[in-house]
Amino acid sequence: MPKISEFGGISIHLYYNDHDPPHFHVIYSGLMTRIEIITGEYIREDDPLPRTKEKDVMKWLDIHKDDMIKAWDECRCKIAPRKIPPLY
Repeated sequence: MPKISEFGGISIHLYYNDHDPPHFHVIYSGLMTRIEIITGEYIREDDPLPRTKEKDVMKWLDIHKDDMIKAWDECRCKIAPRKIPPLY
């Protein structure tokens, strides 16, 4: 599971050859959740992040959505994705 970015105690990960819809995994303080790249919505019943951390992730996603789609496509092809700059 490649780590794509890390900031403010948040780790952003993708899995190789993961299922649709395109999404990423967020790990924060022992909490793991998944967020859709296109919509920014949580996957199914995943637990939400604390509100301040959720805002940071959404701001980061807004800035790097195109980069995340490229990284998703790379992972689907089993190619190691490039790192994406942190929010801060």
